[in-house]
Amino acid sequence: MRPQINIFLDTRRKKKNGLFPVKLRVYNPITQKKKLYPTVFDLSEKDFQSAWESKRTREEFRAIRKKLVALEDKATEISESLFPFTFDAFEEKLYSKPKVDHRNVFAIFDQVEAEKLESGAISTAEKYRLAKVSIQNFLKFKNQKFDRLSFDKVTVHFLKSYQNYSENIKGLSAATIGIYLRNLRAVYRLGIKLGIANQEMYPFASDSFKIPTSKKINKALNEEQLKQLWNFQPITEDQARAKDFWFFSYFSYGMNTRDICELKHSSLDNDSFQYIRAKTKNTKKERSIKQVPLNESLKQIIERRRNPNSPYLFGIISEKDSPVQRHEKIRNFNKVINHHFRAFAKSAGIEEHLANQIGTYHARHSFATVSIRKGIPLAMISEILHDGNLKVTQNYINSFPKEAFKELSQNLEFDKK
Repeated sequence: MRPQINIFLDTRRKKKNGLFPVKLRVYNPITQKKKLYPTVFDLSEKDFQSAWESKRTREEFRAIRKKLVALEDKATEISESLFPFTFDAFEEKLYSKPKVDHRNVFAIFDQVEAEKLESGAISTAEKYRLAKVSIQNFLKFKNQKFDRLSFDKVTVHFLKSYQNYSENIKGLSAATIGIYLRNLRAVYRLGIKLGIANQEMYPFASDSFKIPTSKKINKALNEEQLKQLWNFQPITEDQARAKDFWFFSYFSYGMNTRDICELKHSSLDNDSFQYIRAKTKNTKKERSIKQVPLNESLKQIIERRRNPNSPYLFGIISEKDSPVQRHEKIRNFNKVINHHFRAFAKSAGIEEHLANQIGTYHARHSFATVSIRKGIPLAMISEILHDGNLKVTQNYINSFPKEAFKELSQNLEFDKK
């Protein structure tokens, strides 16, 4: 008679956040005793059904379900390894933290991913996980051990081979390869800091391996295209909603989707709103507050889309959401906006190839491009977009089409007498 293990929602008492704790329940049929063990998740009864009890889990709950399945599987494996079963022995194995093998590059990857998840940087954690998986797949391809990689194996030759595999075997883009390699570089630097990796053998030195960079692509719409979209009447409500949020980003100086979702009613003043870029909240010593004056177009969009029943301006996310839930909701919101805005752009007469690619990031590039062409100083655009990092903002100029430079050269000429 083995212990019975399952995940369940403890509805005996609500927590302060209005949700119920999700717990691991272990029942020993021999002693007829049971114990409950906490998890990191709090859910409503409806969300628990969607995340755990439903056969088809909605996308926003898949990450939660994956973690709960892993916990249930781990608990089952531990219980089956104990003869006889005792709760003390079970808890010792369940909560014992395995020692991190810092000499293993992949162990450091796991450590960084866990730290990012704990701090709420879900997207960054996902990039570290994908980078690790990609490198492990490379080792499998080379018929080498893929569960362990020592720092001394990460050489210039290793990096070049991985880059070649990623480009020519897997067909990854230069941008994706660059992300994975920058994450590996960050892990290597952490290894040096921990005294495990050798500084003298650092393969990412300026005179050694160069991480590939992607070609800068022009993601800006010109003023004529922007006016064409703004003045066109959407066919469906989904398209109307997508249009509103895309142009909200444009009129708000290229504000990104996460920052839009995290705006609160309290962020609004009479004639402006302010926010702190989510991307820099945990990376800047001094938080830079962004101030956006409300023009008539922004006021109209807010009036149409505001949600009075939520503390958040547009009600896309909830204060009850866990970091994982919040990340999934924002990602899904961005996907939906892109999908319907592309359909809207086609209906509005935008060239099909461009319409199929337009996303929320085009709003950011379009704001920068139009502003610079109108004579707004680059330093001011840089302060708005990148907290004064001119080098990053320079990429917008590098992505200008040739016609823009031709127009600039013509404007420099003097009128003939």
